[in-house]
Amino acid sequence: MSEDLKGKNIAIVGGGFTGLTAAYKLTQLGAKVTIFEAGTSVGGLASGCTIQGDALEKAYHFLYKTDKHMIRLLKELNLENKLNFYKSSVSTFVNEKLYPMSNPTDLLKFSPLKFHNRVRLGLVVLYLQRVKNWQKLTEVSAIDWLNKYAGKEATKIVWEPLLKGKFDKYYKEITMCWLWGRIKQRADSRDNKMGGEVLGYIDGGFEIIINKLLEKIREGNLGSIVLNTVIKKVRRDKTSQKVEVITKDNTSNFDKVLLTVPNHIAYQILKDYKEEYPIYFEKLLKVDYLDAAVLLFATDTPITKFYWHNINTVDSPFVVFLSLTSLIGNDRFNGKHVYYIGDYIPPEHQYMKISEEDLINLWFKSLKNIFPNFSFDSVIEKKLFRFKNAQHIVDIGFDKKIVSHKTPCKGVFLSNFSQIFPMDRGTNYAVRDGYKMAEKLSKPSDE
Repeated sequence: MSEDLKGKNIAIVGGGFTGLTAAYKLTQLGAKVTIFEAGTSVGGLASGCTIQGDALEKAYHFLYKTDKHMIRLLKELNLENKLNFYKSSVSTFVNEKLYPMSNPTDLLKFSPLKFHNRVRLGLVVLYLQRVKNWQKLTEVSAIDWLNKYAGKEATKIVWEPLLKGKFDKYYKEITMCWLWGRIKQRADSRDNKMGGEVLGYIDGGFEIIINKLLEKIREGNLGSIVLNTVIKKVRRDKTSQKVEVITKDNTSNFDKVLLTVPNHIAYQILKDYKEEYPIYFEKLLKVDYLDAAVLLFATDTPITKFYWHNINTVDSPFVVFLSLTSLIGNDRFNGKHVYYIGDYIPPEHQYMKISEEDLINLWFKSLKNIFPNFSFDSVIEKKLFRFKNAQHIVDIGFDKKIVSHKTPCKGVFLSNFSQIFPMDRGTNYAVRDGYKMAEKLSKPSDE
C-alpha cells in the first residue's frame, strides 16, 4: 500500500461497512475522502437505532469466531474489549411444534424425520463441514444436491423451507456452494469449551464501530459524509483526467472513486461506458437482488428461550424469528426482551408496499400461532424497517457472473457484496473488501 496519499481527493459512493472501512484506511494515508450516501444514515444493513433506550441494529447482526477481518478492525479501533461471544441456541418450527436443533443429539430426536433420515442428514452435514473442494458445488443446485444426498424427506422438511424463506421464488436456482459456505461458517464457529456454536455481539451494538470509524475518518478534516445524496453519473474528464461525480445539483472532481452500490445501480452510474464495454455491463445486470423487511420489537414478558428460530412451515409469512436477549441477556434493555422478525422478498412483494400496521399485525398473528403465550399487549416498543437490495441471488454458475473491481471508467472501482464468493455477504467480508479497496485506490495506477 502507498505510504502517502496527501493531496489526493477520493470519493466513495455508499456508506456501508465497505465504504466506511475504505475511507478510514485512506484517510490514515493522508487522502481527502468524501462519502456520498443516498440514505439518511451510514452503516448499510448494520445501521443503528434504539430500542428501550439502548443502541442496536435495524437488522439482526452477529459475528462468527472466524470473522478475522472484523476482529482486526476492532483491534485497530481499540474496541476489541466490546466483543463478547455467547453460546447460541437454534430451534426449528415444523408441524406446529418447536424442536431444538443446536447439536447432533437434538437432530437424532427430531421426530418429523424418520430415524434413518435423521442419521443420514447428520452424516451429510458432517461431510459438508469437511469439504475443501467447494468449486465442484458451484454447478449444481442446492435442492438437487440435497435431494440426492440428504434424501427427499429431509430436503422437504428441513432444507426447502429455509431456501424458500431466504431466496423466495429463486430457491430452486441457488447453488449448493452457497449452502456449503453457510454450513461451514457455522461449524467453524463452534467452541468445545462452551458446548456448541458461539456467536459474537458488540457490547453497545455495531453502532459503536460505525461511530468510531466516523470519528477516525473525520480526524484532521480529511473525511466528510454527505447524506441524502444520490449519484446520477460518474465519468472521467479526458482533459483534466479527473473523475467527475455528478449529483442532481452538483458536479465534483476527484482523483479516484470507489462505488459500493449494488450492480444495477453501478450500471446506471457508469452507463456512459456501456457501448464501449458491453460485456461488463451485461454482467452487472445478471445479478438479481431481494429486498428485506425486518421488525424489531421489545416485550415485557419472554416469548422463548432460544436465540434463532427457523420457521419451516408452508407459506410462513416470515423466515426467521430471533431473540436477541436469549443470546446476550436483557440487562442493557432494562430487563425487557428484544426480538427480530425478518423476511426476504422480491421488490414487487406486498411487504414492501403495505402499511406498517398491516405488516406488523400479520406477523404478530403468525407469531401467536407459533408461541401461544405471546400477547400483543406485551409489546412495549416496535420498529419496522424495509431494505432495498438486501440479498443477492447466488444461483448456479454465479462465480461466472462476478464482475471485476476495476470498472470501465479509469480510476473508478466497484466493490459490493455480490462479489463475495463462495461465502455469504456479511460485515466481516465487507470490512475485508474495504481494506482491499483502500489498497487498490492507494496505488498510483489502476492495478
